[in-house]
Amino acid sequence: MGIQIEESVAKISRRELIWVLALFTSALGIRLLALWMYPDFPLSTNATYAYLSGAQLLLEGKGFSDPSFSVLTPPFYAVIIAACSLISENAQLAVKVFQVIIDSATVVLIYLIVREVFSLAIAQFSSVVWAVYPFAIYTTLYIGPEAHFTFFLCSFVLLFIQAVKFNSYLCYCASGIVLGLATLTRGTTQFLPIPLGFLLIFLAKNQNEIRKAGLIFLLSFVVTLLPWTLRNYIVLQEFIPVATSGGMVFLYGSSSDFYTIESRERTLPEYLDNLSKTGFLTPKPGGGPKEKANFLFEAGLQNYRNKLLRSPGDMPFFLTAKFFRMWYSTESGNSHGLILGVNLIFYLFAIWGIYVIYARPSMFIWLPLLLIAYFIIVHWLALPLFRYMVPIMPYVIAIAGLGIEDIGKRLKWLPLITYKNR
Repeated sequence: MGIQIEESVAKISRRELIWVLALFTSALGIRLLALWMYPDFPLSTNATYAYLSGAQLLLEGKGFSDPSFSVLTPPFYAVIIAACSLISENAQLAVKVFQVIIDSATVVLIYLIVREVFSLAIAQFSSVVWAVYPFAIYTTLYIGPEAHFTFFLCSFVLLFIQAVKFNSYLCYCASGIVLGLATLTRGTTQFLPIPLGFLLIFLAKNQNEIRKAGLIFLLSFVVTLLPWTLRNYIVLQEFIPVATSGGMVFLYGSSSDFYTIESRERTLPEYLDNLSKTGFLTPKPGGGPKEKANFLFEAGLQNYRNKLLRSPGDMPFFLTAKFFRMWYSTESGNSHGLILGVNLIFYLFAIWGIYVIYARPSMFIWLPLLLIAYFIIVHWLALPLFRYMVPIMPYVIAIAGLGIEDIGKRLKWLPLITYKNR
């Protein structure tokens, strides 16, 4: 049994093309208006230390050969900033305008993805929501990689679906490259090919074909990352595939005292100082970025060990609180109520939508579900911030749309469903 997309949904008609263009134009107008209203958001530490300074090194001609080029974050967003700086003297504004365009294009990608996975009606619902979704709009207004990362992630999902649907080696290759670019924008997805391999095996009808397809996908992904990895080894003499921020965010997520910037500045130095007093190995003076990242990761692990030794019964409550926190929290500690208030309706209907999927699964729904599960696990283990979950919110919204549609049918609020069981 499965969800079969109607033939009328499988082809883009002239009327639908007009809808897509109107959708892009509307999203673009809304985001440009927001940028006009809020042109100057404060710069984060990452924006100053990694992105803008990296872009400046590239513009000065020092490029990636300079050891001071930050490996705390992946490099591609700094490359984008440098490219925008060549177009306009006001580099930050140029980057934000580019982000506005990119995120407007993401609205169209969401429409095309959901149209393939669910139905035309749910695709229209999801894309319209994303066009006006305040937290998508917000990602275009500050110097940060989230808008680009979401665009690359959506591009990957669409290409991967087409690859599986048509058994296209070209699409497998393109999806691997695009996922590599996403990973070079934000390192969250560097381990995603592992569960994707299992998904391919699960979906495969021909094991020989899927081995070739999986190899093409994996090689394309690795080759995209390889220049940056080689650069790090040559320049820094360290094996850093993508970035070193993982240790830092793992430590931040090991205690509720480290969740917000304010509480972290107050409590983290004391915690690290206490660790050094107990004989915990600290980085050597002049140690490389990987050594520092490993130290922070070990410090986070030690924090978990301490929790288990002091009060093992509290650990389930701590992990449960972390799970819920990732759906609304910020590093500033502000706007929690606003984020939860806007998203709660989607979360509730998405729970029902998952039930509908369980009752009537389809082939392509497994990829969005895998992405959601992957992001939950990664950020549950690390720092639970809603900002990190924004790139998977299009799929949460789509599943919520499925839940709304199903409830509407049951209560006779909506016309007949736009998909049918095989």
